[in-house]
Amino acid sequence: MDKMDTIYGLIVKTKHALPQPNLYKVMTVILIIYTLAGCTERIDIELDSTYARLSVEGYITTDTMAHWVRVTETTDYYNAAPPPPIVGAIVEIDDGDNIITLTEYDSKPGYYFTPDDYFGVPGRTYDLTIQLSEEVNNEKNYTATTELKPVADIDSIAIVYNSSFEGWEVRIFALDPPTEDFYSFQVFKNGVLQSDTINEVSITDDRFFNGSYLNGVPAYFMRGDDADIQPGDVITLKMGGITKDFFTFVGELRDETFRYRNPLFSGPPANIVSNISGDAVGYFTAYASSYASTVYEE
Repeated sequence: MDKMDTIYGLIVKTKHALPQPNLYKVMTVILIIYTLAGCTERIDIELDSTYARLSVEGYITTDTMAHWVRVTETTDYYNAAPPPPIVGAIVEIDDGDNIITLTEYDSKPGYYFTPDDYFGVPGRTYDLTIQLSEEVNNEKNYTATTELKPVADIDSIAIVYNSSFEGWEVRIFALDPPTEDFYSFQVFKNGVLQSDTINEVSITDDRFFNGSYLNGVPAYFMRGDDADIQPGDVITLKMGGITKDFFTFVGELRDETFRYRNPLFSGPPANIVSNISGDAVGYFTAYASSYASTVYEE
């Protein structure tokens, strides 16, 4: 029995089971399904190789620690190998008062570190310069500039189980200033960072609560392996006062790499914003940090 015989048999059976006006609707739906089933074709999209560009990732915060700037080279889309690190570069940070040269270690090629006692100061502007030993995309010198914005203090946090989403909400209690502000949120469990990739960092602006007190507003959501919270676990929320440009960068990065895109209704992909000069990709940012912890008790 071929496809048309099968469809005809369905139509005949439906004719006796449904009122006459519904017969035409059923026939229409079946014929559409049959037509679509015969019109599928595999399409292989070839992505050509492209030129290499410099990729930069770096953070300066108000925490006293060894901060780092990672410098690598981009690869093709389907290349599963780690990005090649850039070694032998001269990487400097200027905060307006002092210029420091970051240190490269053989154990972590491509990473350049500040001294262990380095910390950022709110209100200052930080200039990054990178001088390569060999050109990338016909460039040897790259720069970036970012402002370190202040952030409000967190009064306290609470951890509450949300049965609807089968996960934990980390709720924040803090006063948002009346200025336009942008925030990032990260979570530690027993001192271990749970949001260690950019898609796990929560970001928001304050358009809906500008100048208001955040009285237990959910700031972070934990589910999956991170949501195995037991009595006695210490949960710490880190809030960062990020810039508007970095907020835009993270949003665009997620849109292009982590979120589902409907091929029929999504807009065309576009280059992600960057503050690195010379047609490089990535971002160098600075932000102030605020912390609060709580111990989970049943």
